[in-house]
Amino acid sequence: MDENASLISGRNKDSSQSANGPGCKVKVAEGAVLLTITLERIAFYSLAGNLVLFLNTNPYDWTSYNAMYALLYFFGISYLMSFFGGLIADTLLGRFKSLLLSLLLYLVGYLLLSLSQMKLSKPDRYLLCNPPEPYYNMYNITHGLMDIQNHQKSPFDESCSGLMFGILTLIAIGSGPFRSNIAPFGADQVKGESQQANLTFFNWYYWCVNVGTLVALLVITYVQQHDSFYDGYLSALICLGVAAVVFLCGSCSYVYRPRTGSVFKNIFTVLCEACTKCCWRRKPNSSLGDDAIEQPSSCLDFAMYRYGGNFQEGTVNEVKKVLKIICVFLTMVPYWMVYFQMETTFLLQGLHMNLNLPVESANVTVDCNPQNSTGNDDPDHITSKPPKLVAAWLSIFDVIFVIILIPVFDRFIYPRLAKAGRPMGFVLRVSLGMMIAAIAVCVAGVVEHYRLKSVYQNDSLPCCRHTTQQKIGRTVYNAAEMSVLWQIPQYALIGLSEVFASIAALEFAYLMAPKSAKGIIMGLFYLFTGVGSFIGFASMAIFQGYWFGPYDSGNINCRLPCTENGGKFDIKLKCHLDNYFFFLAGIEVVGLLLFLFVVKICRIQNEISAVVRQKSQPQIISRRSVTERLKSPVSLQRQSSSDISVT
Repeated sequence: MDENASLISGRNKDSSQSANGPGCKVKVAEGAVLLTITLERIAFYSLAGNLVLFLNTNPYDWTSYNAMYALLYFFGISYLMSFFGGLIADTLLGRFKSLLLSLLLYLVGYLLLSLSQMKLSKPDRYLLCNPPEPYYNMYNITHGLMDIQNHQKSPFDESCSGLMFGILTLIAIGSGPFRSNIAPFGADQVKGESQQANLTFFNWYYWCVNVGTLVALLVITYVQQHDSFYDGYLSALICLGVAAVVFLCGSCSYVYRPRTGSVFKNIFTVLCEACTKCCWRRKPNSSLGDDAIEQPSSCLDFAMYRYGGNFQEGTVNEVKKVLKIICVFLTMVPYWMVYFQMETTFLLQGLHMNLNLPVESANVTVDCNPQNSTGNDDPDHITSKPPKLVAAWLSIFDVIFVIILIPVFDRFIYPRLAKAGRPMGFVLRVSLGMMIAAIAVCVAGVVEHYRLKSVYQNDSLPCCRHTTQQKIGRTVYNAAEMSVLWQIPQYALIGLSEVFASIAALEFAYLMAPKSAKGIIMGLFYLFTGVGSFIGFASMAIFQGYWFGPYDSGNINCRLPCTENGGKFDIKLKCHLDNYFFFLAGIEVVGLLLFLFVVKICRIQNEISAVVRQKSQPQIISRRSVTERLKSPVSLQRQSSSDISVT
């Protein structure tokens, strides 16, 4: 059905089907989508929540920063594929078939991941890849400490790196299209309801995302750390299989919307024509007076009929809207850089803090041997019991805050503010979220500063570290005596920032997108999220050798090389994860200022208000205006040759 037909009738076929309100089919469809999302998030965060620990521990023994690079790569590819998944859904397969295909790829990836952890009858022999025997401080013994600063181990030099990156890529390719299409597909099921219904769906959508994340971080990561990664990944595979079955069972109740075709080709056509006419168009004759010629408000207006272009005014306005959306997404990249610290640097920081309960005193050892200050120790020489807390559990506080606060804001705070005539709009919510995110990494920086002070307590003996040795599986972490519970505020603040910024951005992406580009715009939203992950990857690589040790086995306490010369200690490199956190806070503040600038220049709040009014009131074109359009053969010719579907 032509989307423009709704301009005449005021109501399209899909809207009438989905406007059953609390009808049984609508409820079943919405419930199936939300349950599928919950189960898929369990599977996703079963991998993402503990991937750094998985690669950093035996048998793979990747260096900690290469393990973080792998996770950032996984996030980046996953969010990058969200864009292409939205494009494929809008132009080729439609959302339902795209979701089925992504679930299939997802399942194959998790099957391979589970098989990679399946042991053979021989000890320490695996089905798909056999890592080499672990080594402890062998680089120091063989090459000496002075060469460490000049050595950078590539992620592709790690054991079984080809298999691991291949599996991560396959899972990322499956998870990306699912992420970009499941939200608009679910919103399609409640379309025709009020604007509040859409807001409620996205709130509960995000709530289900965090429930799945909570289960993964609370249960699956515990199984992985205290039992085996094989059992953890097998559980995730089962959850993903159940998600696929649930999604298929709801197919009889879904509202299916036809694919809308490629909107990007038309967008580029509008941009090219506008730029060409804008550059070559002559200035109007001033003798005609200012009132004789209506001046275009922007260069894109030259593509409109009234200025000699080949496109309708509504079409060009939709292109303007897409460009404004992209500008807003760009300003949120720093926020996503901060957001991804939860599964990377926050987790690594937690592994080097006391993971035992506060009532238990840590067995602190003092080591002034500089040779041992760059790597972890042989686990066979460590007799301590594994810690009771799981490092990934600290992410639960982020999730708990989101799960608790979303219903509170959705049911109480937002409605009361709206009733009082002071609604909390998109700009305010995102601004608050960015500000809180900056505070979160500042808190993380302060925690890291005092953690390092706990490790190196005596300034006169800068090479003597005071640590407790924590054995996790076959890996030993030299941790500070400082309790990991000090990380709770930074995780909680990230959760609070999500309630404001992340949900508002998700709602903005769906609300502002033209009808013919819902999936693509949602994909662009996740694309720029992935850009934040890749930039975080690059920023960590830039500071290698400055704030991070270029070679380590999971140790962020490094001081390289730590040699004594005439009573003075020569230390060329001190690891300072706290400086990196403060750097991210500064980047986030810059992002907030850019966001406010873009919002003001592009008048985003006015655009949102206009869209809300337009969707709350059906557009009906009068019979006279329709007749006038039908009498214009030029208009009909131009419309048939170059029209873009308009919301």
